[in-house]
Amino acid sequence: MADTSQPDDVLIPSEHLPITFFGSPVLAARRDDGRIYLNIRDLCGAAMIDPSSQMRRIRNHPKLQAGLVKFRVPTAGGPQAQDFLALERVATWLLSVSTARLSNEVQERLSYLQDYLVSEVHAAFMRLAGLPRDPGAIEDLADLQRIDSAMTMLSERQQTLEESQEKARQAWRDVSAQIKAIAARVDALDQQGGIVISRAQRGHLYQMVQAWAEAKQRHDPQLSPKAAHATCWGVLKTEFHLSRYEDLPASLYPAAVAFIRSAYRRLTGETLDLPEQTSLDLDSGAE
Repeated sequence: MADTSQPDDVLIPSEHLPITFFGSPVLAARRDDGRIYLNIRDLCGAAMIDPSSQMRRIRNHPKLQAGLVKFRVPTAGGPQAQDFLALERVATWLLSVSTARLSNEVQERLSYLQDYLVSEVHAAFMRLAGLPRDPGAIEDLADLQRIDSAMTMLSERQQTLEESQEKARQAWRDVSAQIKAIAARVDALDQQGGIVISRAQRGHLYQMVQAWAEAKQRHDPQLSPKAAHATCWGVLKTEFHLSRYEDLPASLYPAAVAFIRSAYRRLTGETLDLPEQTSLDLDSGAE
């Protein structure tokens, strides 16, 4: 049975939802102040990199460590405390990941993304200084003196931004109940119209596949946890012809649940019987 105790440094998210990142589901969570965080284990699984080494790097990196929190979230084994990284720190983390030991496919995608992020940071820096993006277009080197003024302006802007962010977080706390109510109504419309699976259904499938992958890895210890997760998600998406599992039509949800249960039973000889969440459970973080 999972430990339901909650240390002082473990937070309960105001809402949580699996989203697709690098083609794999990643659990996103929101704090009461509106800030959004992504599950680090899922991020590493999506990028096919070792989560333990990445956690060490994040804890030793002052900028990344500042965005590290623990949320108590539902898992296949019951509610557990897991590590999450602030959304605004994810780009910094991606830039710091070494691609040397990654598969060719993931290495190519991550390298492209890193190049893109570096390019965008450079472009933003040059815009701030009022300089052209292409350094070759700077006709007079004396124009580089604008950079110092831009840095001073950036510092002042950062202070203003932090003040406005605090106001925004307070506003989020004031309207979170209305946002949850709107999300619940949208889910209901989706289900009635047979468009795609609801938020609660996405969360339930996410937990079922996590349990399936964990059983697969126990059955074959030579298979790494990240490979087991990638395999199970790949089988599910192939079976239902999906690029993202959240695009599963609501009408196929029962078939997807049955498919996962059948795969789990064939693998373990046991029944996978996880309780489904309601929309209220999903928004409140309750079990």
